[in-house]
Amino acid sequence: MIVIITDSEINLKQHIKLKNTQRIISVGELDLTISNSISLKDEIISFKCKGSKTELVVGLRWIKDNFDITSIIFFGYVDPVNINLLGNHIIIPQKLFSIDDPPLEWSNNPLINKIEIDASRNKMIRKVIHNTNYDFIYGDILSIEKKFINPSVIDELRNLNYFDGLNYIIFTSNKFANENNIEIYNICIGKTNSMSNLKFGKLFEKLF
Repeated sequence: MIVIITDSEINLKQHIKLKNTQRIISVGELDLTISNSISLKDEIISFKCKGSKTELVVGLRWIKDNFDITSIIFFGYVDPVNINLLGNHIIIPQKLFSIDDPPLEWSNNPLINKIEIDASRNKMIRKVIHNTNYDFIYGDILSIEKKFINPSVIDELRNLNYFDGLNYIIFTSNKFANENNIEIYNICIGKTNSMSNLKFGKLFEKLF
């Protein structure tokens, strides 16, 4: 069984063929559904995270305790920091970083956490992208609280030239997967104003 983590902006049915979809009754108000995926040839749990890292961890722990999970797919939009990351580009993350402190504290040498992405999984994603003719770049993604992501913060990070994009839950998703020895694949899309026109079904069909 595969868990697909998305945020509230993504309509998974736009990208993956699903059937027999049912809502999962779980703890709290988690947005969980279970379906059969024609594209991925497996049963999947869709976990739509509304933005809280606490919600994400609670949900992933609950899923792990109640289902036999073989892998996780993180599928999310990335706010571009690097000017070479264009809207609809796929960014293959090589490193993930996380800063828990608010931007006003960044001048005080905040703690920066780092995760190195498994090179073999990135190689697999790179091969799929090549076979499906999507545009991509390699890069590093920073996770900060969603409420801190705004144009001024992006400009500040762009001047530092350390990171290529922002996403608020990718670091926590990968940290959980690594700590629980679950393989994770990161499908990260450069954010634009017309995301509803983008479809990545071919990529998912060839991923496994």
